[in-house]
Amino acid sequence: MEELKKSVYELLNAKGGHLPLLQRINELVLTNYCISAGGYLTLLPKDIEIYYVNRKAVPPYVDTNMQCMIDPKTNDEIWKLQSGRFGQLYFHQKGSGGIDICLSDSNDYALCCTIKAAEVNGEELWSSQRVRNRLVEIICQQEGLSEKVEVMEWMNRVHSLPMLRRRETPQEGEFYHLRRKGLRHRDKQVLWPLRTFMDLWNKGLNINNVQKLMIYLNQHPDADILEVLREHQFRYIPSEIRIRYQLDKKVKLYE
Repeated sequence: MEELKKSVYELLNAKGGHLPLLQRINELVLTNYCISAGGYLTLLPKDIEIYYVNRKAVPPYVDTNMQCMIDPKTNDEIWKLQSGRFGQLYFHQKGSGGIDICLSDSNDYALCCTIKAAEVNGEELWSSQRVRNRLVEIICQQEGLSEKVEVMEWMNRVHSLPMLRRRETPQEGEFYHLRRKGLRHRDKQVLWPLRTFMDLWNKGLNINNVQKLMIYLNQHPDADILEVLREHQFRYIPSEIRIRYQLDKKVKLYE
């Protein structure tokens, strides 16, 4: 955990430039860490979003879209679940349901990565709600709990079992950082690319192929466009690509 905690402490002491530090934490979680329990559960994060609130930092950093900041009626209760619980899980009490990995070791600040997609016991799940539901089912079966609500309440105890572990073999690949979706409040972080994933061309990723292509080309501006299209089995040259790269109609993908 040393490398991850070091990155967290760098974030806490930052006077600015928070974006690359937050992205770095996302990258470490994706490549080097997993959620594990009792030999019966292994969750490998595949798509995550990071949230951070630290009023005591200089300058303060407040992401108003973190769950502990959304509703004054429940902020204090959720703050206890998103702070001071390094390595533990927080099952969302707001929204449609999801899971956070808590990365805060102090009640002075809240820092979490929300799992948007994951491989759970070898099964890929490309929805935060599906990840949560599968995790709850597995824990129910193994711990003898009959109700899903029991599992979530049990895991949301302030002193529940830490489940963050270091992977035996780090995941290798290229990182992609995008804006988070479905945010409620407008603040300066809304436009920041704080969502991170690696498996861009996975069919389960809820981004259409043309969007994936644009994301890839933004990161690889010198790539051979036609070769990329062929490699990923495009049957035609999208109009967005023709316009962006001023490709004449005579240019064909296949002869």
